[in-house]
Amino acid sequence: MIKLIKLVLYRIKHNKAFLITYLVLIPIVITIAVYFTNSISYGIHIGVVGDVNITPNDQIEYIHLDSIPNTSQLVLNQYDAIITQENQNITVLSTKGEEYNQMIQLLVSGQLNSLPDTDDQRGSASNILGFLMMVILLLGGQIYKYYFDERNGINKRILSTSVQCYQYLLSHFIVVLCFLFIPAVIVICGAIIIFDIVLSIALWQFVLVLLLLCFFATSFGLFINVLSKTLEESLMFGNMFAIVGTIVSGGFAQVTNNEIFNTIIQVFPQKQIMLLLNGLESNTTLPYLGIFYILSISIILIVSAIKIEKRKSSYR
Repeated sequence: MIKLIKLVLYRIKHNKAFLITYLVLIPIVITIAVYFTNSISYGIHIGVVGDVNITPNDQIEYIHLDSIPNTSQLVLNQYDAIITQENQNITVLSTKGEEYNQMIQLLVSGQLNSLPDTDDQRGSASNILGFLMMVILLLGGQIYKYYFDERNGINKRILSTSVQCYQYLLSHFIVVLCFLFIPAVIVICGAIIIFDIVLSIALWQFVLVLLLLCFFATSFGLFINVLSKTLEESLMFGNMFAIVGTIVSGGFAQVTNNEIFNTIIQVFPQKQIMLLLNGLESNTTLPYLGIFYILSISIILIVSAIKIEKRKSSYR
């Protein structure tokens, strides 16, 4: 399998466009994400529609709007809430539950000075990795370029030798995992030092969570590429899962406090990553079941990819 890994690396080495794109693109994207994540103000952003009697508060940024925005802007956390007033009654609109709406109403009317701290309050580690999660998942599928190149005939010649199917796929898996994890660790550690970022958890803990995320992203990328007929098809399904899954799992911000919704999205590995970070930041009991779930899903995806590829090879 070492020879197969060297073969993939050799082909990457001699494809300057691919090599430069990913060795330059990944660090730039990660650096920008870390910088802007650290620069974002995490105060309360409230959209005000019409004439509303509001009380100034240092924790709140009021944004005056001509009309009520789309619900998608609330989901993407562009606004934490929208307030309107009719007959001296202030109405609060948000996706974060009735209890949150009541607290916003008290804040706006001056009956409350600030929102109480909660156990699920995000720290710098959750903010950074939450933003990077979608990028890593997207790249996890896109770096399997040479797998699709080899499906045109090279893989048939490779698998006709003594090379086993699992060795062939795992060689690609290892290369992609290294291309994801190693640059990410180097750039993130460098960015933390340069931008003087204080992580909310120990650096070694952050690196391990990042490795877990990269392991899942590489596993999912392998599965979706083996399952798909074309590179475009794999990118479509992979990108859809990465974007939608990250948003609903709270990668950028908590979407809603609805208990039913939050129970359903537990199936997303991205949500388990966020829960793991939250547990580390709050020094509460770690969700070991979630860690086991992510590892189990990743291994199932790898095994499934090997079985699918083996079946495909038998028909070629």
